[in-house]
Amino acid sequence: MRWRWALVVSIVMVQLSCSSKESLNPVQGKVLHQNQPLAGALVAFHPDGPRDINVENPVGLTKEDGTFHLTTGQKDGARAGKYTVTIICSEIPQSAKKNLSTAGVDSVDRLKGAYANVDASKIKVEIKTGPNQLEPFDLK
Repeated sequence: MRWRWALVVSIVMVQLSCSSKESLNPVQGKVLHQNQPLAGALVAFHPDGPRDINVENPVGLTKEDGTFHLTTGQKDGARAGKYTVTIICSEIPQSAKKNLSTAGVDSVDRLKGAYANVDASKIKVEIKTGPNQLEPFDLK
């Protein structure tokens, strides 16, 4: 009888620990560049602390009005915690648009890599439990 209670307690503890790891919070934000909405930018949130390549980072893609919402894997939201944010905005250079070629076209970061390096980024945010509406990231 005692082993049954131990089994039940073990199962409940595993279920609680799994569900808390998967708890995602809605996150919305906006990216501005030179005071204008930045469309087509990839916004990536990197959890502070040791990096784990097995963990999917929350990401978002900005719309025409510069707004984004985060997804982690295929689920909406992000885990609560502190993050460093990176932003890149890929575009095809004008010179590449004019040339006719069968080779692939290389894109460039419209922001020239200024916000692409997680170790150099000064954009820090904290995601809290529940819905999160972030202050706009105003890139100069």
